[in-house]
Amino acid sequence: KPMIKEESRLVATIEQIDRAVGIIPRGAFLKTPLGSVRENRNFEGLSLTEAKKLSSYFHFTEPVNLKNKTLLEKADLDPSTDFLDSLEHDIPQGSWTVQLEKGGTVVVLRSLLWLGLTFYHVPMTKQYGYVYFGTGEKNLDLPFML
Repeated sequence: KPMIKEESRLVATIEQIDRAVGIIPRGAFLKTPLGSVRENRNFEGLSLTEAKKLSSYFHFTEPVNLKNKTLLEKADLDPSTDFLDSLEHDIPQGSWTVQLEKGGTVVVLRSLLWLGLTFYHVPMTKQYGYVYFGTGEKNLDLPFML
């Protein structure tokens, strides 16, 4: 039976977490007509109204759900900014919490699937990021808790 080194397991776990919860606000990156993705230098942050919506945040990884959308659903999307999967369609539904902190000046998203993952965005600024302080174990009980 082959032994897996702890380093290899750790690298795989980090990649899995990053794929699941690497998040960016809508508009922080743009897709060019030629298909390359770049940081949007004109991004000035989301408005407070937009920042409170899960639909304003995207997984910063290859889209999966976007390919399954109908032409009618795609008609409402801007191809330069809406080229990634939105958090609002994550399964199970309700796997993210959205909260305002510091007197409503910071929007904080927390993953209930990867406990310990916290994303923040300061509306009307370029400031956003995420940090993970967890056990490296996915909360597989979440669907039964919602």
